[in-house]
Amino acid sequence: MVKHNAKGVRIAAALLLVFLFQQICSKAGSFAADIFDYSSIDTHNVFAWISVHHIVQTLLALVPVAVLSKTYGINFGFHLGDKKTGVKYVKIFTAAMFAYYTVLSVITYFSNQTIQYDYPLTAANVLGYMGFQLFLSGPSEEILFRALPISIIARFIPSKQDFQEAKFPITWATVISAIFFALAHIKWTLNPFTASFDSMQLLFSLFLGILYGIVYQKTKSVIYPMIMHSLTNVTVVGAGYVLSMLK
Repeated sequence: MVKHNAKGVRIAAALLLVFLFQQICSKAGSFAADIFDYSSIDTHNVFAWISVHHIVQTLLALVPVAVLSKTYGINFGFHLGDKKTGVKYVKIFTAAMFAYYTVLSVITYFSNQTIQYDYPLTAANVLGYMGFQLFLSGPSEEILFRALPISIIARFIPSKQDFQEAKFPITWATVISAIFFALAHIKWTLNPFTASFDSMQLLFSLFLGILYGIVYQKTKSVIYPMIMHSLTNVTVVGAGYVLSMLK
């Protein structure tokens, strides 16, 4: 019983540390981004601040990746892995995402529910934000919220199925990392304590987090979830821009 309890404590501690580290990386990214003045390149504060935030967040996430891979030989998937499977998943996902947002965009357009942006849709703003979504959002968040937690959690939470070779694609590591990813979309402050979130966004993030996690485990590569993540964001943002410009 004592041994079982000790194991439970170690698992809980590992999960807490992973979650806290993710939150610290995000907050540190915000702190660093606040240091600079972007008025000369990003007048409406659309893309520069969030780009710096994600760059800093990525650099911090790579520290434990480097240490753990060297110390314990953990493979975080910074290679092509199972290329055939990865390309197949990306193709299927891209087609499904395009079809889904095409239908959703048509419904949104004819029901007059287009997004109202608080900044003008100039070339600089659109290209800057789309560039952030394409090149930074996927890589940064997949390292911090997929490769790092899944690889660490899988070492502390045993499964009846092997982490890399499981026939059933959803493991505890995938589910927990997806929950952490969804929680990261809650906006909160400590002083004073406030928290705000969109319940539909949390559910969508949880679903995508599980999907990205499955692909990560099946392909043994973080590259394909990065591509899928960036494609999702570009599709969502791009659809919103197109609909707003058509109105």
